Amino acid sequence: MKLISGLAAVALAATVLVQPATAATDVPAPAPARAGTGWLATQLTDGVIHNDTYDYDDLGMTMDIGLSMDEVGGDQALVRQLRASLAPRIEEYAAPAPTERYSGALAKSLVFAQVSGADPATYGGLDLVAETEARVIAAGPSAGRLQDLSAYGDYANSFGQALAVRGLSDAGSAKAAPVTDFLLQQQCSSGFFRIFFTTDPDAPGQSCTEGVDGTDTDATAFVIGQLAAVSPRPARVDAAIDRAVAWLVATQKADGSFVGSAYTPDSNTNSTGLAASALAAAGRCEQAGKAAEWVSGLQVAPQPSTSPLAGEEGALAYDATALSTAAAGGISDGARDQWWRATLQAVAGLTHYRGSTQGLTITSAGTEPGSASTLSATGAKVGERFCLSGPGISGSRTVVVGTDGTLEARVTLPAASGPATYTLSGRDGTATHTVAVKSSTARGSVAGVRLVGPAGFRRAGSRVALEVVGAAPGARFALGGPGLSDVTVVAGSDGVLTRTVTLPKATTTASYVLSGGDGQVSDETRVLGATTLKVSALAGHGPRTRVLVRRLAPRETVRLVIAGETVARGRANAKGRFVARVVLPTEKARVRIRAVGQFAAIRSGSTTHSLR
Repeated sequence: MKLISGLAAVALAATVLVQPATAATDVPAPAPARAGTGWLATQLTDGVIHNDTYDYDDLGMTMDIGLSMDEVGGDQALVRQLRASLAPRIEEYAAPAPTERYSGALAKSLVFAQVSGADPATYGGLDLVAETEARVIAAGPSAGRLQDLSAYGDYANSFGQALAVRGLSDAGSAKAAPVTDFLLQQQCSSGFFRIFFTTDPDAPGQSCTEGVDGTDTDATAFVIGQLAAVSPRPARVDAAIDRAVAWLVATQKADGSFVGSAYTPDSNTNSTGLAASALAAAGRCEQAGKAAEWVSGLQVAPQPSTSPLAGEEGALAYDATALSTAAAGGISDGARDQWWRATLQAVAGLTHYRGSTQGLTITSAGTEPGSASTLSATGAKVGERFCLSGPGISGSRTVVVGTDGTLEARVTLPAASGPATYTLSGRDGTATHTVAVKSSTARGSVAGVRLVGPAGFRRAGSRVALEVVGAAPGARFALGGPGLSDVTVVAGSDGVLTRTVTLPKATTTASYVLSGGDGQVSDETRVLGATTLKVSALAGHGPRTRVLVRRLAPRETVRLVIAGETVARGRANAKGRFVARVVLPTEKARVRIRAVGQFAAIRSGSTTHSLR
């Protein structure tokens, strides 16, 4: 385990990874992950981690716990509590004096403010975007490199650099591109990322040197996680992620575990948990699952009241030695710091712990070649994860049991008739299902054919027209999508056909697929359902305040209304948030601020703000 602390102020944070293939966000994380974050919550003293051995509040570790909990999900209230606890101490942690500015701590504070819903321009009394930007070298061989401002030296490294890439990218900063470019220079030719930069920032060579810089699992996995959280990503970033993931896969042990580096040459939960998150973010479900399951083997299980580990359920030991020592005498004060760090850095990896395949029953709907088919599985617990592989799936992808107890996965069947076997793998084996792919009728060619749906957002439950253009007269196709069970449609004498469909009744992206005898074409419609927007009036001065609107869809139009007048309008960012500075009327002590989304009748929300 790497204990990066002190003036470097870059204690590792669990990565926040985007997994589009998983189920809805209201599905709980697997039990081991929830047990881990539950234990971390019990370790707080007055809202922070207090190190009794050295008698100080570890603010960096406290922030790491918030980031871990945000990734695992399910306890956003505690994340908000941590945000409140840390807010008055951000300067103490990251910028204790005008001549002391710690780049890694500033970058991590920026990301924490963003994921916890704070305004990064004011959180803790600092403009964290501007402060992080100020720590970026502007020109020369180290252009884009973070650099500490400190009388104690410069401890900037790839962990803080990766956080800066993510935070500045999310903020739309012009510094995001050079910061990203410098981080990519730290990748060695074999794929891993080094931790430490070239000592002299003025030296002409600022890149990783294969065979000189030591390999490092933690740094590589951490960088993958932060880069994966950037959206949209440049092609050069995706290429770097691919190389780094290939290196991780090649270094994973047969039991699923990872070592850290030459300084930590044995398997440990810290490195393995970070790698699990990184692998899952890159679509390597099988490898991520094996890593998560290895980590779970070093988690404290429920204990009898007489056990030395009573009350420590959910904690993750760094390795087998640490677990056996604690099982004999409990977690000592001197060892607790290691347990904290191992748990907060590995717990997010446990979100990829797979369920049991025993008792799974798999069925499918749809057999037409080249069409979209739905695989359904029952017999597993809500929130359990599995890896799906089969025809048309590159490697394996993560699928999750929904809140109704059913796992549903859309797959595209092979274009040719014949058996198509799909496999769900869990922690204890596999379950398979074979679809007999066959065509009920001959289908036309999709060469030159377009499926055209409505542009922009459409209201949930409304009826819209899908148009097929460019088909041969009388050609038959299968049309599938929400509310459609691969219905047969036939082009008219002009090669055009129109089909009216009813959109889903909730917010989603409705994908429609037109399947022919030689492939398929598709179209997507963005659907917005009813929701109450979350409106918050952020700290301001007098009548001027910043208003934050959440629960929007990315790019959804939104306007702010006060006293019947629209005072601001725009679009939500990629996270479904909109921030605007407004001037409030001063005639009343309290004003109502209303946010109206794309469809005013079903997407709005309000808050009341006191001016005095």
